[in-house]
Amino acid sequence: MNGTKYTLFGNVRYIYKILYGVKPVMRLAVYGSIFFYLALRVIGTVTLAAAVGSITEKGRTSHYLMVMAVMLAVYLVCQIGSQYIKVWSDYYYETTQNKEFLMQLVQKSLHADYVNVESPAQQRLMTRATHAVNLYRQGVNLMYTNYPLIVATAAGIVLYSLTISFFDWRILVIIVMMSVVSSLLEARSRKYRAQTMDEQYRIWGRYFYLKQQTISVENGKDIRIYNMADWFRSGFDRLEGRNIVLTAGQCRRKYAVSVSDALFVAARDLLAYAILTAGVLDGSLSIAEFTLGLGVVAGLAEWFANLRYHISYLLEGNLMVCEYRKMMDYPNQFLREEGMGIPREWYEKMPVVEFKNVSFRYEEGEEDILKDISFCIQPGEKIALVGHNGAGKTTLVKMLCGFYHPTGGEILIGGHSIETLNLDEYHDLLAVIFQDINMMPVSIASNVSGRMEEDTDMDLVRTCLRRAGLWKDIEALERRELTSMTQTFDPDGIQLSGGMMQKLMLARCLYKDAPLLVLDEPTAALDPIAENDMYEEYKAATRKKSALFISHRLASTKFCDKILFLENGRIQETGTHDELLAKNGKYAEVFKVQSQYYQEGDADSHEEE
Repeated sequence: MNGTKYTLFGNVRYIYKILYGVKPVMRLAVYGSIFFYLALRVIGTVTLAAAVGSITEKGRTSHYLMVMAVMLAVYLVCQIGSQYIKVWSDYYYETTQNKEFLMQLVQKSLHADYVNVESPAQQRLMTRATHAVNLYRQGVNLMYTNYPLIVATAAGIVLYSLTISFFDWRILVIIVMMSVVSSLLEARSRKYRAQTMDEQYRIWGRYFYLKQQTISVENGKDIRIYNMADWFRSGFDRLEGRNIVLTAGQCRRKYAVSVSDALFVAARDLLAYAILTAGVLDGSLSIAEFTLGLGVVAGLAEWFANLRYHISYLLEGNLMVCEYRKMMDYPNQFLREEGMGIPREWYEKMPVVEFKNVSFRYEEGEEDILKDISFCIQPGEKIALVGHNGAGKTTLVKMLCGFYHPTGGEILIGGHSIETLNLDEYHDLLAVIFQDINMMPVSIASNVSGRMEEDTDMDLVRTCLRRAGLWKDIEALERRELTSMTQTFDPDGIQLSGGMMQKLMLARCLYKDAPLLVLDEPTAALDPIAENDMYEEYKAATRKKSALFISHRLASTKFCDKILFLENGRIQETGTHDELLAKNGKYAEVFKVQSQYYQEGDADSHEEE
């Protein structure tokens, strides 16, 4: 985890630097909001005293009307100026948060090392960072709106404190005492909020996850068949119950602040009224001065209350901005622009890929799940990596893709460590089909090309769909390759079957035309016949290309140049299909079991017929 310490004032400088960079005129807007916020409250305090003075001392209606007209005119000018600045400030605060901060976070997520967004700890950090920039009146926006008000409030406290000291210093003392005690209670409330924030974020994350699962079309069948509605409901109830406990704790601490304020307000008013009334009775204060004194006493208390209020929200926003900056500053380990560029000839023919004594252990793991892995993929060679579920095959693929760093050994591409390459350019060499197929809710063409429709070569898309054996099905659709996938954005979107999805993934690989094809359990959901047919299509697609086939089933092994049998994190056997059968080892044992199963399945199907 990034250990950088982010301070409150450092975060204020950080967010305002971005704001002023986007809209330099916002400097004037911030200064203007401070001035008008202070001026409006001073005018409100002075107006009543000025009105009382014009009546009691001048005694003329015309003088009173003139004073009130001037005060009202000044007030209206300040109010109009304040509202004008507020409207535009809120607009630029919100747009800066969305266009700058949120988009920076999106870019960070898209370009971060995969391991930096996959781990549970990083996902929690991303959730907290998102709260800083993805919600109205949260995080960045809280700091933008409250920092100018704190500056204005501090100026008001100084001005009113100097004014009230002319009446009686004891009033100032009790107001300061009130504010100190309330601030301590407020700090206690904030501390509890900070201590419970992680747990509350986890609750919100799980709550959101459950909500997404309940409305998922894919889960609808299982939820109903297995009567899981009560399970989901109990999950919501548990999360809501714990959230209520945490929220109640926060409310109790805020209530203590309110009670403290009420007690001190009573003491303040009792003392202020006694002192000011005594001044009027002994003739040292006029009625106008008495009125001004009351207004200043009430105003100073309000200034202190507002200061605590704005500081509380500023600090709450600061906590979120700290999480945002942690995420933004979290370093990538793989190189991008500063890494070695990919030579042009590698795009034509994949160079030698070598795993050299590679080991891997997850950060929270106690032992390596891959141990001293060594093998090569020669240019144009087809390798099958097989083994039982949990043997470490997918982890090996993720390391080949530059998602994970080996904890031991190294991966060499054309003799160069993958750690030294420009990772973005290196990814151009790979066409990968993972176990989990995720379709974007866009057109079939965009899912094949990975680009917007206007940037897609439609002729090439159709060619790839034909080669993948899917074009006849797509051609029958009204909008053909422009048909939307899923109904997320388009009610006329379609859902493809498992086999059709596999063919679509093959079309995607063909469109990319990368020199290295990696298939990670792509046919796990297919029946043996469909699986065999699909691998025949993959075999044709990988002609003259390097390929790595990952599977715990052995349909892909016969046409491969070399087979690696992985067990317990180690490569136990290496050779061709015939060599490993002749060896009569682990591979032969698994192959015989699977072959027998397929034969029994065929026999059973014939008997049923």
